[in-house]
Amino acid sequence: MKYLAQEDKINSNESEGSFNEFIDDQLKDMIENIINEGDLSSFGDRESDIIVEVDDINPPRFSYGGGDGQAGGKGNQGPGEGAERIRFSLPFDRLMELLSEKLRLPNLLKEGQGKIKEVSYEFKTFGTAGVLLDKKRTFKRALKSNVGSGNYNPDEDKYDILIRRRDLRYKLPERVEKPKYKAVVFYMGDISYSTYGERLKLEKRIVGFIHNWLNYNYGANNVEHRFFVHDSEAHEVLEEDFFKVQNAGGTRASIVFDMVGRVAMNEYDPETTNFYGFYFGDGELFSNDAEEIIEILDKDLFPVFNRLGVVEVKPSSISNLISKLKERYADDDIIRLDRLESKKDMIKTIKTLFGEKQYA
Repeated sequence: MKYLAQEDKINSNESEGSFNEFIDDQLKDMIENIINEGDLSSFGDRESDIIVEVDDINPPRFSYGGGDGQAGGKGNQGPGEGAERIRFSLPFDRLMELLSEKLRLPNLLKEGQGKIKEVSYEFKTFGTAGVLLDKKRTFKRALKSNVGSGNYNPDEDKYDILIRRRDLRYKLPERVEKPKYKAVVFYMGDISYSTYGERLKLEKRIVGFIHNWLNYNYGANNVEHRFFVHDSEAHEVLEEDFFKVQNAGGTRASIVFDMVGRVAMNEYDPETTNFYGFYFGDGELFSNDAEEIIEILDKDLFPVFNRLGVVEVKPSSISNLISKLKERYADDDIIRLDRLESKKDMIKTIKTLFGEKQYA
């Protein structure tokens, strides 16, 4: 067996033998850290494998043949002195699966007609002719035939199994069409003068999780991510500019909800598209802004969106958006409302946005 040198990489699903259990413990610890600390930095690049470093472990070292001439092998197992650091990759989908299981996040419900079909071929039928022999079914068929003919009869020390042409069974591919769903996600951010520093860092982390979670559920190629910002005006920006736009004075949030509603209806087919929208801001609204947001939600967004999330990030004493919206949507399944005070609230907010709705 090849020794693992420092910084060698192994694939987690190829790790075997004595340190499988240790690696599983490391993964559980990583998930626990994400949950307890709200630390989503372990995700790395989006949709990429996650590199996990394991300290204080001696990988097993096998030897073939001992000093007494007897074959065999043994090795050091698990943590111990003189251990090395090894690195292995955890597939992105596996990380999301582990995290969703721990948080009890249900898979997103895909709505619409799914008019686009995803075609695959599965071996669901079997026949007497083909190119891919099914050895298991062929053997069972031949065994039954030989028992019937008396060729195979252990009681009489007859163990011959003759495979005739009529016993051959082949796997036959069957065309399978499954509906393929697509989704579009609208991220809305407040860039008014009061939004800076820690607020933007928290927004970036939660947006990163949403990006990963939707891609995990739909497939990265089936999700379009669009980004909108507002102060006293609303604009669509590139993803890389979502957290880089210069702050400006004044704020009016309803205009960004209105813009997203118009883009959704004018550029997408509601019959074939799953809509998601998430708003992040300090919640400091003035005049009748909250009432206008409720009107837009009721009239334009609620009827067609799968999920709408509104999050106050590090709200102040004068933040009032969530309190206003809760008067109408406190127990709503589509519109989810939460306050994100610090990094340790990150998991709570994720569960609010995507977990099963708990009704009072």
